[in-house]
Parts: sequence; structure tokens; C-alpha cells
Amino acid sequence: MKTKITPLTQQERDLLIMTMLHPNGKFLSNSEIGQRLGVPVNTVKRLIHQIFVKLRVHNRNEAILVAVKLGEIKLSDIYPLDELSEILSSIGPDNLRRIAKILQQRMENRRIPNNVKQIIDVDRRSEGKLTNRERDVVILAGYGLTNKEIADKLYMSIGSVRIFLNRACTKLGARKRADVFILALKQGEISMGEYCSFKETIPYLAPLGADTLEKIAQLLEQKRCQDPIPTVC
Repeated sequence: MKTKITPLTQQERDLLIMTMLHPNGKFLSNSEIGQRLGVPVNTVKRLIHQIFVKLRVHNRNEAILVAVKLGEIKLSDIYPLDELSEILSSIGPDNLRRIAKILQQRMENRRIPNNVKQIIDVDRRSEGKLTNRERDVVILAGYGLTNKEIADKLYMSIGSVRIFLNRACTKLGARKRADVFILALKQGEISMGEYCSFKETIPYLAPLGADTLEKIAQLLEQKRCQDPIPTVC
């Protein structure tokens, strides 16, 4: 029998949200988070540890994903609508509308339909900042895997994993590995379809609500029409 995860306090939620903010293109340090919360750096570190223990995770990426899935925080608490559209662009407006429809059905039927199919296309960019191997490592790092676990899955040495992660961090402008996964999503170097299936995506987007997903779908369509490459609008 699974034990229930302890809910986060408001201060812990605020801190977790701040770990994902990136004004001027850089994520906040523990010192900067402490200044915003009005607490010492040691308190920030203690709160982060408490969050990890409560959510049973090992890094900030995992903490964010679990907290969003549990409804402790919303993606819209972290990112404005235009940034959310960047992160979710790989899903596409049609799939976002499908998720919105599923959420409406869940509200009516109290559950997610069982016949949801995986239809997020996984189409890796032929040109981009990251190599395919760097993308593989970044995706597994996003799951919260250690360097050894990544090395075992990809049949490479731990040293090679470190090299690929460091290269990815440099190319994407990430200060640490906890930042590189989100930056790779935002910059279109990896897609949501490479990270999780369509059905697995639903719990992460559910807290946004059907109306917000429709707005994001509309934003994506507008951006496609403004793209210099001709598209059908």
C-alpha cells in the first residue's frame, strides 16, 4: 500500500516555483532565491531538502514534475502563456485541443478515458545545437537519472555522460544540469513526445485547464502563421 505524499507548505511551493524562474535567460541561484524570499541561503537549502523528502525525488526537475502532476503547483505559476507555448510547441495545437477535450470529458465522467492513444509525433530536428547523443543524455537527466544510470542505459562511460551533459549545458546556456532539460524543451532541441507519451502528458497539463490549453493552441497557430517558412493558416 502506497503512503500518501505530504503536501507542500506555501513557502515550499513559492521556493519551488522560483527555482524554475530565469530572468535575463539565467536561472536564479540559491542566494538570489533567498533574497526574494527574505531568508538566508541555508534556509533555502533546508527547504529544498524538505521538498525532495516530501515528494520523494532527487533533483529539482523531478520535484517540479511531481509537484505539477500532484497539483501542488501549476505550469502557469512558473511560466507566462508565451513561454508555455514555447515549451509545449512540440505537442502541437491539435494535440493540445485533444487534451483539452479529454479534460472536459474527465470533468463530466470523473476519469480520463481509457482509449487515449499515443499520437505525439517524435520528429527530431536534423539541425540544432545538440547532437542526438546529447539529446539522449539530456532527456534521461530530465527523468532524474544519475550519471551512472544514464551511462548504463546508453551503454557508455560515466565520463562520456559528463562530457555530453557539459556540452549540452554550454550550448543551451544552462548553469547546471537541473536547468538543461527545461532549456532544451524551450529551445526546441527535444520534444515532449521524446519525454513522455500522450497519456502521460495529460496529468502534467490537467492543472492548466481546458481554457488555457485552448489559448496556448491559438498562440501556436498564430506563431505558425508568422513563421517565415510558408505554412497553411
